[in-house]
Amino acid sequence: MTNALPHPSAVRRANARDCVVVLREAAEALTLSELAAATGLSRPTVEAVLEELRASGIVAPASAANSGGAGRPARRFGFDASAATIAALDIGARTVRCLLSDAAGRVLARSTVPATGPDPLAPLVRAVTEAGADAGITPTPRTVGVAVPGILGPDGRIAQSLAVPALDGLELGAALSDRLDCPVTVENDIKLAALAEHHLAPPSHSIVLLQLGHRISVAVVVGGEILQGAHRLAGELGSQRGMRWTDSSVRGRLTWSTGDDGRQLLERAAGGDAAAQAEIEDFCAQIAPRLATVLLAIDPERVVVGGGLSRAGETLLAPLRRAVGRLLMTEHAPELVPAHLTTDGALVGALGLGFAHGSSQIAGVPDVPAPWHRFHATLP
Repeated sequence: MTNALPHPSAVRRANARDCVVVLREAAEALTLSELAAATGLSRPTVEAVLEELRASGIVAPASAANSGGAGRPARRFGFDASAATIAALDIGARTVRCLLSDAAGRVLARSTVPATGPDPLAPLVRAVTEAGADAGITPTPRTVGVAVPGILGPDGRIAQSLAVPALDGLELGAALSDRLDCPVTVENDIKLAALAEHHLAPPSHSIVLLQLGHRISVAVVVGGEILQGAHRLAGELGSQRGMRWTDSSVRGRLTWSTGDDGRQLLERAAGGDAAAQAEIEDFCAQIAPRLATVLLAIDPERVVVGGGLSRAGETLLAPLRRAVGRLLMTEHAPELVPAHLTTDGALVGALGLGFAHGSSQIAGVPDVPAPWHRFHATLP
């Protein structure tokens, strides 16, 4: 029995995707021959693909290359990064942050607006509008990715958000799409931060993101994809009745001897304060059993520690490694490292989400991979 040949339309889409990626990453416009050599496609195929891509506006003719001979100069084509903008939103308890990028993934502008008022959508629209005004761009983005601090149900509605209760029950993607008149994709903020870490860190098949801030959250990426589970509940440990990361946490919110902000405590521990160091050791010992259970269930290559507390570096990471190491009776233990992005992880993840789900709107071709490598490099 032989494998069926791919459908011609699928082949055309794959060819177009390859051409888009090569042109997007090229330092300058390419000739038909150069593009054919880079993609492995025939020259006639490349020429047909370019005609289709020109209709979307993402590819445009460039000045012809001088051949140096008597013949006609070779036609060249380039990627027009200004043909589309992509917006990313990160919703917080007090503010909404926005990143606006061009079609090549270069960040053009960012904005931060207060998350106030009776209409939960108004700050989101305002953040996109202000970022566009800052970049001198008036058209609506082609697509938007949104990071939400809450649990999303299988139907896409926000089932629960402790940080922003006004979002509970809202089908945010559809509602915001109506306001902005463009496709909007929504995902949990910690899961998006994990996706960003996966793409910006050294290559690995699987990671667990342990987000340590005012609360503790976990997200898992396997094979480049967010692990969702059957009902999008993978990693939602806080949904277990009676679950507490630490003895002193209140409704999932961490508390410390210095209050509800652990930064002062970590600074004292880094400075050699024995009492502060003992409190950090005890904190790590309390969260380690839950973390170890996740690690044995997933067996990831890497544990990435993010969130505001991760800025303490080895003051926090070293005792956490020891606490987890004492619990794992295995030959192999995952690497435990700090996050690359402590504050912008969800925002960068939302930008990648916008690119991935809005590929057809951006380039006229589905499944064009997001230019993750540019996000971090161009963040202000």
